[in-house]
Amino acid sequence: MSFARKATHGDLARICRTVTVSFAEEPIVRWLFPDDEEYFAGLVMRPFLRRLLAHDETYITDDCVAVAAFVPPGRPEVEVDVEPETDLAPAPPERVERYIALGEAMHEHTPPEPHWYLNVLGTHPDWQRQGLGALLMSMLFATCDEQGSPMYLETGTPSNVAYYGHHGFIVRSEFDVGAGGPHLWGMIRHHQTEDRHS
Repeated sequence: MSFARKATHGDLARICRTVTVSFAEEPIVRWLFPDDEEYFAGLVMRPFLRRLLAHDETYITDDCVAVAAFVPPGRPEVEVDVEPETDLAPAPPERVERYIALGEAMHEHTPPEPHWYLNVLGTHPDWQRQGLGALLMSMLFATCDEQGSPMYLETGTPSNVAYYGHHGFIVRSEFDVGAGGPHLWGMIRHHQTEDRHS
């Protein structure tokens, strides 16, 4: 039986591997990194995941086959040390254009109220459909419910819309990303309250 714990920087390499394979067919990620050789080399996700780890709200299963990375309300800025190999490599102009288009679209549809942001939820394909994603999401669901805070995410596949719907998320918006980007759904989970009289 798997258990969940908060991830540390020492888990980064394994987190990168899990997220890389679990997002191999994810429309947003593969629109940004369409070249298989570059994508599966394993470095393209590292700067992004390092920044998420710095928020100290990334959770993994004990064997690191599932990862959930959250950003606290207000999406505070974090500082991370520079890694020259990944941080200083120039991005191709087309990718820069896509980053800008994605950022603008996401910003336009981000809920204005304070919320937790589920930025990454990924399970290695060999371990999917075993409840590991639900286990990791539950680590923050309780916090959201205690705080009275919603949780928000974006996804690019209808199957994920259905999956997150089973966990209390509802579609808040649908939108297309410019520069030929994918169609996305913004989904929100409002905090749950227990019926203490039941």
